[in-house]
Amino acid sequence: MDVPTLYAAGITRALAHSTALRFARVRVAEIQLYQASEVKSGRATRDLYGALAPAIDAARGAFRERFLLPLNGIPDYLHQELVKTLAKEDAVLLGPSYPGPQA
Repeated sequence: MDVPTLYAAGITRALAHSTALRFARVRVAEIQLYQASEVKSGRATRDLYGALAPAIDAARGAFRERFLLPLNGIPDYLHQELVKTLAKEDAVLLGPSYPGPQA
């Protein structure tokens, strides 16, 4: 491969990661905004997934379809954002029934 082709491939890959990360952040922000009371009660009971399963499952399904199924090496940014933002860096707050990161 020549340098311009390698450069273009690198930019394409970086854009894919950036788009996936933004998607995850927006979805989690929407959950926080539109389901604030469920987020609060989920944190209090240490079971965010139990309180927000339909919203989290919808976001996981959309992320999987858009970014994970094409097998383009994108990590599960949605899981990372759920832990970082909703669970405030404490994955235990997601609860015992949370299925974990998507492969």
